[in-house]
Amino acid sequence: FPAVDFHFHPPAPLTSNEAIERVGTAMDSLNLRVMINASGSSGERLAQQIAAVKASRYKDRFVMFTTLALRDVGPGSGARIAVQLEADIKAGAAGIGEIGKGFGLSARKTDGSRLQLDDPELDVVWETAARLKIPVFIHVADPAEFFQPIDFQNERWLELALYPDRRYTDRSRFPTFEELMAERNRLLARHPKTIWVLAHLGWHAQDLARLGRMFDSLPNLY
Repeated sequence: FPAVDFHFHPPAPLTSNEAIERVGTAMDSLNLRVMINASGSSGERLAQQIAAVKASRYKDRFVMFTTLALRDVGPGSGARIAVQLEADIKAGAAGIGEIGKGFGLSARKTDGSRLQLDDPELDVVWETAARLKIPVFIHVADPAEFFQPIDFQNERWLELALYPDRRYTDRSRFPTFEELMAERNRLLARHPKTIWVLAHLGWHAQDLARLGRMFDSLPNLY
């Protein structure tokens, strides 16, 4: 059966026919009918990609998402981001995403504090997405083991030894895994009319019962 890839990051921006042809040829060989470009872009860059796809022979095979400027958030940022979101959707984007793990982990507000996932300044953005009936594709945190001590009980110890930049154990810099999950869950519950899609099973692949309880309590979650 033809497939849809919801979580696609192209090797290069889809701004040229060459880039589109390379991906499209690979899609044909894999029987992939539709690719959703989760490497969201905004403004002129988004418009360039949409125009390039429309001009290609794969014009019906790609769906473009927009992205959000979630750095240096302060008073009034939410309204400005919401205005840009509306413009990007009008330009042809079909959703938001993939909102990367920096949101919650490293993104800062104008006052220097960590931008929490459920910061009320951004409520207007999520409500705009609900009104526009578009999905919000979000990647929160990373595997729980990345936040845990690197010892013989950590099943990802070798990966963390080889890739130190995947460690989030410094509590002076990063929240805990469960703090991020709590912020995420409050965000989802506070916006029940927004369509949420969690990347990587919300990092609950090892605890599907937990994910199942989320599905049961949040009908807007995918």
